Amino acid sequence: MPAPDPRKAVSRVPSFSAQLVLTFCLALGVVLGGSLFAALGGLVGGYPARTMWRLAGELKPWAVVAALGGDMATFWHLEQGVLRGQFLDLGRQVLLLAVAFAGAQLGAYLILAASGVRR
Repeated sequence: MPAPDPRKAVSRVPSFSAQLVLTFCLALGVVLGGSLFAALGGLVGGYPARTMWRLAGELKPWAVVAALGGDMATFWHLEQGVLRGQFLDLGRQVLLLAVAFAGAQLGAYLILAASGVRR
């Protein structure tokens, strides 16, 4: 079987809507997964629900960072949008940030509802 021709390779860059869904789900998954595994560790201390609830709030900023790729590219795009007038790029990055925050916040609300802990 012949090797594929690299000149005919198709770029697999996801569309912006796919990137939005991926960002939301990744932030949601970081909060949910981290909190649920922390509840297993909370069994040792005796308060798994309270541990899960507390860590859901603490994981939200890290979930946003993980969902955005963990690097400074988002902030570089924000800078380009503001300083160089690339407002489409600025709008996309602000929307990605908002979607990441929404995913992390939804994860924290779901953990709060599941744990039964009152604020």
